[in-house]
Amino acid sequence: MPTPPAATQPPCWDPWLLQEDGSGQSDTYRLFYLSGSTDQDPWWQTSWICEAHSQDMCHWHHTGPVLEPLAGQGWESGRIFAGSAYQEENTRYLFYSAASKSEISKEAIGLATSTDGQHWHRFDKPLLLLADDCDVCTNTGIGYAGKCNWASHLHWRDPYILKAPATQKYYLFFCASLTGSALYQGGVGVATADHLAGPYRLLPPVAGPGVVAEELSSTSDSVSDSVADEPADASARWPFYHLERPQVIYFQGKYHLFFSCFKEFVNPLWLEEIGSDNVSDSTLYWYISDQITGPFEPAGPLPVVPGSEATGLYGTTFFPKTHRGNWQQADLSNEIEMSVLGWYSENYRLAVSQEFIAIWTQSGLKIAANPSVSRSIE
Repeated sequence: MPTPPAATQPPCWDPWLLQEDGSGQSDTYRLFYLSGSTDQDPWWQTSWICEAHSQDMCHWHHTGPVLEPLAGQGWESGRIFAGSAYQEENTRYLFYSAASKSEISKEAIGLATSTDGQHWHRFDKPLLLLADDCDVCTNTGIGYAGKCNWASHLHWRDPYILKAPATQKYYLFFCASLTGSALYQGGVGVATADHLAGPYRLLPPVAGPGVVAEELSSTSDSVSDSVADEPADASARWPFYHLERPQVIYFQGKYHLFFSCFKEFVNPLWLEEIGSDNVSDSTLYWYISDQITGPFEPAGPLPVVPGSEATGLYGTTFFPKTHRGNWQQADLSNEIEMSVLGWYSENYRLAVSQEFIAIWTQSGLKIAANPSVSRSIE
């Protein structure tokens, strides 16, 4: 029974993975994750992206930081944080989040590229930045709010890139706060481009409060002083203050959106309705759409991935075990198995060595401990 080595000394969090094309040789799994100085308030105010690589996803060679804050580059001078990676031909694309040292809660999305996986070239300007005059809205009138009502944090982060099989266009999903007066206004935005490097054109939000008309969450004209002052109908309320680490998977003709949210940032009225014991900090939420541009709606009355609440992980994402990720067209008469990545929020350690697996069949999706791999991290 193999035991995964320590990812590296904590603190580490928010891992994501790229399977590089070996061009006839063994493929390389390239792991990106965050590290920083967590003995600060807030603990996440300083961070950078580290890298490791592996041939088997069990034994990792850690090479240290690959993207760090740039003192002379205002918009990314304070912290560099989570994103996603993609390879096309011989170029690797690393999409990431960033914020300035002077205003750590004002976020932007950046891009770096590499032809060897070791040396990265950053774009000088943000790839996607919220403009002050942004007026892109859904047909229900919901758009991008800028700073959130709760903490005045400009959520504009955690980019996830996906190529649409039908149009061959690229779609960049990210977390944002949406318009409205409610405290729980976390949503997912999207931008599209013909080329991976952009330019990206902002589209209406794909998930969040009011994106679907029947989910409108508040009729108040102002922000409530407390949750108790919000409307009493919890079933008509969007649950999340913010969303983190979105992942969109195209599978069997539908788009599946997964994301995380610490329980303390989930609307307590919604928790009361669905049963607070049904979710935990590690719960992975699950929404579905027929279209890549949404709207994404709950996968069920309780839109969570079964088993996720028991892993102890946060920022959970999936990685297909089949070669090169060509699993979307798989026959659902068989089980589709995926590796599960995440981090243990109690001790800032990574789970990246297949400690957990996800099984997707016709009857549904669930996460379970991998019986062939020890989950202990020494």
